[in-house]
Amino acid sequence: MKPIALPFIFILIAVHACFAQQETVASPAKHPVYPVTYPDLEVLKKAVAPLMQQSVKAVMDQVPKASGIFYTGCPHCHGGAQNMNVLNWKPGMGAAVRCNYCSMTFPNSQFPDDHETVIIAPSGARQVYRYYEDSSGHQYYFEAHAWYDQWVWIRSMAEKLAQLWYATKDNAYGDRAAVITGRFAQVFPDYAVRYDYPHARVQFFPADQRWPYKGLTPYRGAKWYWWGYGDIATDLANVFDVLSSGYNWKRMDAFTGTGTDKRIARDLLRLGYDFTAANPEAYSNMSPGMYAGMIRVGRILGDPSMVHEAVKRFNAFFSKGFFADGWWKEGTTSYHNQTIGSLMAVAAALKEYTDPADWKEDRLNNPDLTKASPLYGKALRVRNEAVLPNGRALPINDTWGFSQGKKTDSTHSRLWPALGNAAIGTGSGINQVLLNLNWSGNYGHSHYDNGSILFYAAGQELLSDIGYTHSKYRGWTIHTASHNTVVIDQQNQNEGTTEHPATGRLLFYDDQNPHVKIADLDASPAYAAAAVYRRKLIMVHAGAGFDYVIDRFEVSGGQEHDWFLHGMCEQEGTLQTSVALEQPVETLVPAWGGRKAPKTQYDTHPKQFHAYAYLRDVKKGTAAPSWTATWNYDSAGLRTHILSQPGTEVFRFRSPSVRPAKEDDNKLNNYMRNGIMQRHSGSASVFIAVHEPFRKTPWIESVKAEGNTLIITYRLNGKRTLDRIHLGAAEIRVVSSAGWNYASGNAYRGTVQSVVHEGAQWSALLDRQVPAVDYIRLDLPDGGTYYGAVAAVRGNRVILKDDPGFALDEKGRVQFYTFPQKKQEGKLRYTLFTPDSK
Repeated sequence: MKPIALPFIFILIAVHACFAQQETVASPAKHPVYPVTYPDLEVLKKAVAPLMQQSVKAVMDQVPKASGIFYTGCPHCHGGAQNMNVLNWKPGMGAAVRCNYCSMTFPNSQFPDDHETVIIAPSGARQVYRYYEDSSGHQYYFEAHAWYDQWVWIRSMAEKLAQLWYATKDNAYGDRAAVITGRFAQVFPDYAVRYDYPHARVQFFPADQRWPYKGLTPYRGAKWYWWGYGDIATDLANVFDVLSSGYNWKRMDAFTGTGTDKRIARDLLRLGYDFTAANPEAYSNMSPGMYAGMIRVGRILGDPSMVHEAVKRFNAFFSKGFFADGWWKEGTTSYHNQTIGSLMAVAAALKEYTDPADWKEDRLNNPDLTKASPLYGKALRVRNEAVLPNGRALPINDTWGFSQGKKTDSTHSRLWPALGNAAIGTGSGINQVLLNLNWSGNYGHSHYDNGSILFYAAGQELLSDIGYTHSKYRGWTIHTASHNTVVIDQQNQNEGTTEHPATGRLLFYDDQNPHVKIADLDASPAYAAAAVYRRKLIMVHAGAGFDYVIDRFEVSGGQEHDWFLHGMCEQEGTLQTSVALEQPVETLVPAWGGRKAPKTQYDTHPKQFHAYAYLRDVKKGTAAPSWTATWNYDSAGLRTHILSQPGTEVFRFRSPSVRPAKEDDNKLNNYMRNGIMQRHSGSASVFIAVHEPFRKTPWIESVKAEGNTLIITYRLNGKRTLDRIHLGAAEIRVVSSAGWNYASGNAYRGTVQSVVHEGAQWSALLDRQVPAVDYIRLDLPDGGTYYGAVAAVRGNRVILKDDPGFALDEKGRVQFYTFPQKKQEGKLRYTLFTPDSK
């Protein structure tokens, strides 16, 4: 095949002149700037032993001359997911790679490197990117992926060698660390900028071209890493820092030429910084990692301008990226934890820094970035609190379901009103229960799951949310139908935008009563067709280890309402229903939906890949007025008592649980979970259920309805108890024969006169005096709500426990100073509930 010539020749004189000017502002740094830490020296020596057996020149030759390609899948078995970590290279394999799933080595006669792209680099060097292309046009860069893995490996070796030199001052180690770093400084200016993305054709851009790149969003063109955020060579900056504490750089003259240390500073570290900083600031979840690199390189090079640029971005980051309750804007525990972890690294990188004496602008004198914003501390608390009792990160939106942390000793309710999520909980030890309700908007990495629940009890996540995946079944995991909520007319909920994120509205919330905890949600922004889309959840604590949930979902709008309930992801278990579900159903995919099998994570459009196509072994029947569905697992179970409207159809099915496949596309069909779906046709539907978790056997004797009152009968410790739950339009009341009562109260409503911030205290001044309450609902002009916990009430002044993230400007408009930093026209109103409300 005729090669494609991409002339990348450019003139370096002007660029080097620019670098020389920048270097004049640098002040010599005392090296090592950062403390040198390392494991046992014998462990380090063992790791670098293969390189110690090679000459310095041979070690230098291990540095790839061209930038590698990360996302390369296996054309033979198509294992793994996202073309990520599928092929593997190890020292001694040359230009070959091996599949981690089928063990085939590439390239080979079946999958040859018979295509190539030729690049003429700025130095005039000829870089050849060979690849195999399948019949669909997908490219496989075997050799370039070997370069990528080699790039990762040789950099890690450089750090280990530098650590050994520092500990021993043996130049045999120092020479090899220096030659690797110096060689990278030689070839990095020639490294092509490339677009390296899963399942997409690789694009190359000139090695001297900085942002923008035609057709690409910021940071998607990368010169060093596969993403522009990582184009600062932080690890090699560490090597440079260590060696600059006393290594004789003239030892490199015979290998990488004179002035190797200056070339590293200019052509690797500073050039990488300049390429990265050329991208516009996006305040994304990847940004803090870039800030840490800026600070580290700036301190090592003695350039405070780099440090100040990172600190400026860091200080602006919180209000642009975090809700007032401390959640990262994307509403996913995984990305929240990643972001706050990276912010911690930024603070650590700046620790004990003071500007040099000749720095003339605003000075930094050993600043503590952890105190730069109160949102920092809130974000840390969210990381610790957004977990299930078993330690798993709360798997909402794009959160990895296998993220595992420390188990909790007790569970307490958490309300995150700015994000739009409530984790209602109680219990300690083995009796912890948590019911999660999500209504967060779409600000990236979200799912179509407004009003969905997950339920943890009896030591298991009994009603699961799959969470995140890069597998080809991603379309299933983000679709409304894979969540425990209601689908209208077989369509996804609205996608939402930054301007109209489809965030739900919390109408009522109470977690203060020891027996009853309630969340009442208007999730109608999720569907344009929904006049009503409202879920009311009441968790009743009958005794230690005995809790049940009343679940009422009311829907109006559209023609068909499908109520989904999905069991555990970790175990398929068994599902039994008290109504006969025996009639096979070929498919539930509507006529307009697609039944194509997905091949990548991007195959998500319902007209081609409808979510109902993932439902397997579907069988249907007719609902009874009262019936049950029971999931049984190894050590726990869930029985759901269902009160169905006349004419309701019931379907049982198996669907991919995804998590246990561990991101291997070839194993997705090996793991299923059991689910049910109720379908009610007509303009309005009401779905009522009572979820009863158990360890060995169910314990509720009966569930009956008398009008709007549910009667739950159960026997504990030999004593029969009867709970009467009245679901009124204006008030919820619970009367238990165990001797306790609950009333949600009716509503006070009015107008907020002002929102006052004094020190660390926030108050809402209302239009009249109000009684003592635990919560106040602030009703925003755009129809949204902020449900704030109350610290005290003093006449018409309601003191909030936390910062609501907004204030009223001089014209009475709501202005958010935390994310999403919007302004809303109209009056700010309030609603509060007390048992004696009028």
